[in-house]
Amino acid sequence: MEELTLSSLGIPRVLNAATTYTRIGGSRMAPEVLAAMVQGASDFVEIEQLHKVAGAWIAQLTKNEAAYVTPGCAAAIVLSVLAILERDKTSIRNEVIVDRNHMVDYVKSIEFAGGVIKEIGAEGERSDADLVNAINEKTAAIFFVPGLNRPPGALSIERTVEIAKQHKIPVIVDAAAQLPPVSNLWYFTRDMGADVVLFSGGKGLRGPQTTGLILGKAEIINAAAKFAAPNTTKARSLKVGKEEIFAILKAVEMYVNADHVEQARVWNAICDQWIIDFAEIKGFKPFKMVLNEAGQPLPRIKIEIDQQLLGISARELASKLWESDPRIAVDHRDDDQEIFLTPELLNSAEIALVTARVIELARS
Repeated sequence: MEELTLSSLGIPRVLNAATTYTRIGGSRMAPEVLAAMVQGASDFVEIEQLHKVAGAWIAQLTKNEAAYVTPGCAAAIVLSVLAILERDKTSIRNEVIVDRNHMVDYVKSIEFAGGVIKEIGAEGERSDADLVNAINEKTAAIFFVPGLNRPPGALSIERTVEIAKQHKIPVIVDAAAQLPPVSNLWYFTRDMGADVVLFSGGKGLRGPQTTGLILGKAEIINAAAKFAAPNTTKARSLKVGKEEIFAILKAVEMYVNADHVEQARVWNAICDQWIIDFAEIKGFKPFKMVLNEAGQPLPRIKIEIDQQLLGISARELASKLWESDPRIAVDHRDDDQEIFLTPELLNSAEIALVTARVIELARS
C-alpha cells in the first residue's frame, strides 16, 4: 500500500486562514508535540497512573490545584457536570444556570451529562437579580462562557463568582478558545475564583484536536476522572489515549514557555502586510482587527467588500477560495459584505499562497 497522504486518499488539502475550527482540523501540532505523541504510543502504561502524573504536571504548569486531560472540551463539560451532579446522589440539584448570552452550541453537553439548562436574562442588560433569583434548591452549578460580545451591563466573571460563592454554587468556565493570553490558564480559577475552567487542547494550545483540559479544584476534577475511561461508567466512551496525553502535556509545556510577545509581533506584521497587499484592490477595504472571532488578542484582518466594484460578494469570494487547489478557508459573515483572514495557522509558504490567490480571484 502506498504512503498515506491526503493526496493518496483523494482529499483536498486546506490552507487554514480562518481559525481553529473543528470541521477543518483544529490547529497544527509542533514537531515536538508530534514526537511526544509517537513516544507515548511506543509503550504500554497504566492509564490511570499516567492521567494522575500528567495531570499533576499540567496543574503545576498552569498554576492550578489540579488538572485532567479529556477527549476534547465538550467532554470536559460533560465530565465536570457529571462530577458536580454526583457529589450528592440524593440531591434534587440538577439545574445549571446559563446566561442567554452564553448559550453557545456546546452548552448542550450539559444535558448530555444529565443536567437541566436554566437560561436567564433577556435582550439588553443583565442584573445581579437575574442570577440571584434563578438560584434555588435545584441549582447545581453556574456555567460561564467568557470572550463573547456582551451587552452593556452583562454580569462579569468576578460578580458571577461572588454571587455563586454566597450561595455555595460551583462555577464552570468554558474557555475552550480563550487562549491567548496564556494567563487565562490560571486567571479564571486562581485569580477569579471559579471552581473549574475548561480548554480545548486542539486550539490555542496546539495539542491533539481530540484533547481538552479541566483545570481547577481537585475535588471536582478527581470526581470527574472517575467517570471517564478506563473506568466502566456512563462516560466510558470519553477515552483519551496514552499518546494523546503525552502530546497535550508537551503542548501545554511549550505554550506556557513560548515567547508570546514575539509571536504576536510576527502575526501583526503579516496582517500589516496583508493590509498593504489588499488595499490596492478595487472593491476591497481592508482593516486590521486586534481581536479574533472568540474575542481573544489574536490579530486578523477584515476585508469589507463592495460587490458592485468587485463583481462578486464576500460569500462568493469565500466559496471560490474554498474551491481552489489547495482549498483556502476564510471566515465570512452572512451579510455578504466582509471576509476575515487570520495568519496564526499558516506557515510562510502558505501565507504567500493565500495572498496570491486572494489577489488573483479579486482581479479575475
